[in-house]
Amino acid sequence: MNRGPDDPSGPDHTADQFEAIVAGWRREGVVPSWPGDDRPPAEPPRTPPTAMPSVPPSRAVHLPDPEPVVEHFVPPEPPPLPRIGPPAAVGITLLALGLTLVTVPSVVGVPDVYGLPLGLVSLASGLGWLVLRLWPAPPDERDEDDDGAQV
Repeated sequence: MNRGPDDPSGPDHTADQFEAIVAGWRREGVVPSWPGDDRPPAEPPRTPPTAMPSVPPSRAVHLPDPEPVVEHFVPPEPPPLPRIGPPAAVGITLLALGLTLVTVPSVVGVPDVYGLPLGLVSLASGLGWLVLRLWPAPPDERDEDDDGAQV
């Protein structure tokens, strides 16, 4: 029968496993001191000195550590914005005129009574003009046999 973490009866096998893990860490190197741990911190293991040629201190050359080279992605320049063509300019002008007529019709010289209806008509026509330009043009009759391949 396995003992759960909250079962007080029987020996605590998890503490033995934990101590075995910590003892393995202590053999490998320095282990941080745990809160409530009364043992002194273990000293780092001493490694035998390697056979290096002895260089007098006056001839030792200390080179600065090279800074790591960090490469950053630099995106290419974006393409320029397309120019607004005359048909799109007409639609935008109708929208601007409609907004002006709805908000302040006196700027254009239209009485307030007629500003709202004329502004709504201008907004609708400008929006319709721009939306209708989105439909693709019908293909020409002479292009029906052309599949786009060039020889």
